[in-house]
Amino acid sequence: MTSGRLKALLLAGWLLWGAAALPVPAQEPPRRLNLKEALRLAAKANPALQLSRLEELIADQEVVRARSGFLPQVKSEVSQTIFDNPTKMKVTSTAIPGAPPVVFPMTDRNFWSTKVAVEQLLFDFWATPSRYQAAVLGKEATRLDSLQTRDNIFLGVCQGYFKVLRAEKMVNVARQEVVQLKEHLRVARDLYDHGVATYNDVLQAEVASADAAQRLITANNDVINLKSAMNKVLGLPIAHHLSLEEEKVQADLPGRLEEATDAARRRRSDLKSAVSRIQQGEKAVTQARARHFPLFYFQGGHTYQQNAFTLHDHQYFAIFGMRWSLFTGLDTRAQVRQAQERLNQLKVRHRDLDEQVRLDVQTAHLAVQETGERIRVTEKAVTQAEENLRLNEERYKEQVGTATEVIDAQTLLTKTRVNYFNALYDHQMAKAQMLWALGAIHSLAPADNRSNAP
Repeated sequence: MTSGRLKALLLAGWLLWGAAALPVPAQEPPRRLNLKEALRLAAKANPALQLSRLEELIADQEVVRARSGFLPQVKSEVSQTIFDNPTKMKVTSTAIPGAPPVVFPMTDRNFWSTKVAVEQLLFDFWATPSRYQAAVLGKEATRLDSLQTRDNIFLGVCQGYFKVLRAEKMVNVARQEVVQLKEHLRVARDLYDHGVATYNDVLQAEVASADAAQRLITANNDVINLKSAMNKVLGLPIAHHLSLEEEKVQADLPGRLEEATDAARRRRSDLKSAVSRIQQGEKAVTQARARHFPLFYFQGGHTYQQNAFTLHDHQYFAIFGMRWSLFTGLDTRAQVRQAQERLNQLKVRHRDLDEQVRLDVQTAHLAVQETGERIRVTEKAVTQAEENLRLNEERYKEQVGTATEVIDAQTLLTKTRVNYFNALYDHQMAKAQMLWALGAIHSLAPADNRSNAP
């Protein structure tokens, strides 16, 4: 070995040793969340909520704009005028017949002028007050819309949370099925090796085991997809490691459907927003009708014109005036009709939304009852299916039963476990749906995210 190759090998070894000695950053541990923390993250970072809050800021500035109609408007003008010939006046004498007219200038040929005026609205047949009241009502409606957006997102968080927990349980069920079928395959092979069972039993067990392994792969993929969707709702990176604590929705729900419906109609933000929109529409009709009538105003100010031929360059003035558009090509009439039809539209939407609230409550109420019954039924069925599988496995080992009976019993056990976990987490989602239908799902969030609750 040459000295050059030896040096190269020593250098490579030193580099490898140095790389191995460097500290390796530990993998970030999964973020373990409970339901309250998940709702807090969504309230802070969800893009839809951020957009709704920006809508509130826009509505707030609309109130400022509408309020400006009550305040005086100050306007200022500055201009320079250049004539090819200055303005002149011609005076003809009637006392001396035939005398030539006298011409004298009225303005300079090149002069500056300024005007400062303050105009105050006096009365416009309630157009400006209606605009302001409509803006205030619109701001309140926007705030309520934002609260409803928050509640919708909270419902999505709860549903996503329990879907992830359910998917993780399905992975456990699939793993148990794989382990139990592998054990059955081992037993079938032992019996076949001893000449007690046929090779068909081994083939059945291998097929069933492969099928269970496929379901396990699918279940793992479902968990990954659901966690990614959950991360998006929470405003976290899609590939972020997420670990959720086992949770239950803790809430006192009304026992009677009528009581729940009345509570929902009192508390739902979207229903309150619809009422505010109707009131806003009524003010818009009043504002549009005011265009049929005159507008009264006061204007006062100061003017200045640079002029060598006038006695006073500065003038102060006061005007009490009226503006009235006597004919606008039927535009005003059309605006009034538009405002009235929009108001009718808002009333129809309110009636439809009221019926939708009733339907939401009824659907959620029935779902809570149904899933509660399913839990009680499937919980007992799981115990029975486990015992059924145990008995069939023992019968097969004693060659009293068949391999098909074992596989059927395993399939039945998997199905009952799936049904049980479906019922368990469907019940939690149904309770969250009921809270949403009542307009109370924000009660699951931390206190700082409930401050604007209706």
